[in-house]
Amino acid sequence: MSPDSGHVFRIHPVVRPYRTFDGNDLHGSLYTLGEFDSTEMEFFLPWHMVMLLPDGISGGCEWNTSNQAGRLSVVAPNAVLFNPADEYLWFRKRRSKNQSRMLLLIIRPTVLNRLDSGELDVTDVQFSQQIGLEDQIVCQALLAIQQEMESPGINSRPYVDVLLMLLLNRLVRCASNLSDPKPKPCYAKGGLANWRLKRALQMLESNHSRAPSLSEISYSIGLTPASFSRAFKQSTGLPPHRYLLVHRVNRAKEMMKDHNRMLTQISLDCGFSCSSQFTAVFKRFVGKSPRAYRRSL
Repeated sequence: MSPDSGHVFRIHPVVRPYRTFDGNDLHGSLYTLGEFDSTEMEFFLPWHMVMLLPDGISGGCEWNTSNQAGRLSVVAPNAVLFNPADEYLWFRKRRSKNQSRMLLLIIRPTVLNRLDSGELDVTDVQFSQQIGLEDQIVCQALLAIQQEMESPGINSRPYVDVLLMLLLNRLVRCASNLSDPKPKPCYAKGGLANWRLKRALQMLESNHSRAPSLSEISYSIGLTPASFSRAFKQSTGLPPHRYLLVHRVNRAKEMMKDHNRMLTQISLDCGFSCSSQFTAVFKRFVGKSPRAYRRSL
């Protein structure tokens, strides 16, 4: 597979893969990124892209998408990035103490049609970018593909094909508009105790006119803002602010089922300051504007 005109697939400095896999719907490459290299990658493709960093990156990384930017001082082993078709991603690996392996999968979007069933209409699926996708099943599927590429076994191609279907099915569940990111209040190792998590969720979900500050929430459960943010993400998989936005978007989706409600009023009732903010946040998480989403109901 090679990018069409107008699309971008760039790795600088150029790194040649040490293993590749070519199928009808999937192209996989395994790279080794040198410890002293500062490697830049840029993607804007008509295919879905999934990246696995099995060794992490001790020197950290930086990234830019079409609507956000971020950096990490250290990338944990088995970190996953998911970039849907026709989304922009720039990623830079900083210099590190050790080499870093990278699995890069390029997936043809039409393969999603194979998941079409009575329960799932694939035309409804809108994937969302995930920088640091934390899902054990996605990670296990990618590690199994990596292992098969490094040491192919009997029926290697059918096996990778099964893993691809598992991967796509899971991405629909955890990285699309059909996922349910709302966490269950339960204790996770390194996360908040049940009573603290319950209290934090109540504060985030109950006041729709004003978002509570990190200081207010952390003070109410006896933690510092930094400790609360870290433990909350460990418990829910989402930072507090992102959790709040997801909650408000899900609440708005429920309200839209009543076609007598005006979108402007829904945006205010869900805690958005104005219609433009509501539209931007809703499209970011759902993949379509509030008006387009309501028309699809």
